[in-house]
Amino acid sequence: MRKFLFVIVVLSIAIGLQAQVNSIGPTVGFNYARLSERDNARPSFNFGILYNYSIFERSGLGLEVLYSQEGSTTKIGNVNFTNALNYLRIPLEFNYYFGTLKDDFRPKIFAGPSFAFLVGGESKSQIGSTEVKYNSKDIYESFDVGFLAGVGFNYRLADMLWLNFDAGYTHGFLNVDKGTNPGLKNRLINVNLGVAYGF
Repeated sequence: MRKFLFVIVVLSIAIGLQAQVNSIGPTVGFNYARLSERDNARPSFNFGILYNYSIFERSGLGLEVLYSQEGSTTKIGNVNFTNALNYLRIPLEFNYYFGTLKDDFRPKIFAGPSFAFLVGGESKSQIGSTEVKYNSKDIYESFDVGFLAGVGFNYRLADMLWLNFDAGYTHGFLNVDKGTNPGLKNRLINVNLGVAYGF
């Protein structure tokens, strides 16, 4: 019985190793971000590098390193506020693929943590034509972590070349305001398109 189980384990590992595929490439996307439920969204963009590691035929890990423009806009009384937060955002995703490795079109779902490091941005308040600008790093926390979940697909363009489409939602856990406002947490919807080269 032990020998039988050992053979099963060895075969499972061998099959898993055969299914391992690495791919890397550029990605670019549209962001729809805000900092609280009462704020208006700030449409913007992101771009960076994606890396996929397929462990088995239907599962794998994904890592992205993105320059992501986020923040929000809001109006309080006659004052307009624009909060521009530019992050280095690093999502780590567990991917579940539908279909088989032979399929050209493979839908997927994914989820995992998303880490964000504030690298810049200019926020401002405006009353009429009078405008006051601030460095976002002076008024917002330098680090955030959230949870990402989404759907997408991979489409084989050629041998070892895939088109990647992702649509995700990131729910930030930490208050990003350095001041007394406890309600400012990142909320982000993003839609990305990328090309990944296998190796």
